[in-house]
Amino acid sequence: MNFKSLIISAAAATCLATSAQAAITVFSGQDDGVAVGGPYTNSAAAEAAFLAAAGGVGTVATETFETKPLGYYSPIPIVGGTLSYVAPNFGPGLSGVSDGTFGNVYGFNVTSGGSKWFGFPNFLPSSVATFTFSGPTKSFGFYTTGVQTAFTASIVFSLVDGSQSSFSLPLNANGGASYFGVVDTTAFTSVSIVNTSKPGFADLWGMDDISYNTSLVPEPASWAMLVMGFGLVGATLRRRKVAVSA
Repeated sequence: MNFKSLIISAAAATCLATSAQAAITVFSGQDDGVAVGGPYTNSAAAEAAFLAAAGGVGTVATETFETKPLGYYSPIPIVGGTLSYVAPNFGPGLSGVSDGTFGNVYGFNVTSGGSKWFGFPNFLPSSVATFTFSGPTKSFGFYTTGVQTAFTASIVFSLVDGSQSSFSLPLNANGGASYFGVVDTTAFTSVSIVNTSKPGFADLWGMDDISYNTSLVPEPASWAMLVMGFGLVGATLRRRKVAVSA
């Protein structure tokens, strides 16, 4: 990838970050075919823009799977919630919480200094992962690794924020890494990711560094109500003080 394309990709991520016209803002970056270990230039730019926007609506946590036991099990406890999934078990290093690295066309770790990632392979008809949070979030972002269009027909990300919102993720042709994230003006408590394979194929891919809000900043109207409430309490206390003095 040349320097010009890197500038364009970073600029696109910045434009997405500053756009607030839609109820949901999307952040996306792809590093098609990039080697394990990176650098994930476009994906990292999208992640940085996403984290800045997500931090504006609340506290952000990132699940890296580094503290999770290895193995194929569901649900997986995550920061402030759970991850449940239905997917085939292709063995250690490919399915569930993994630390294997078989190359950039398989799932792999993207956490700096880390080794673990979530293996979520697909096979007919599709694989489904559901993230459920104990409290509301307005954001959700994640890396995908090892996706190939020769094997994966589609990856659809969905959330319910009063209405159903679904997005088809851009897919890499040659593995490598991608980042996808959304920031919503309305809170939600769960998301689902459905990976549909092409007939007769399975794609051995992964997810890592999954970020979302664990607490939200009150809306301006809520702050106004809180300030008004404190003001009423203060006025009541002052009246009581005057009455006692009299």
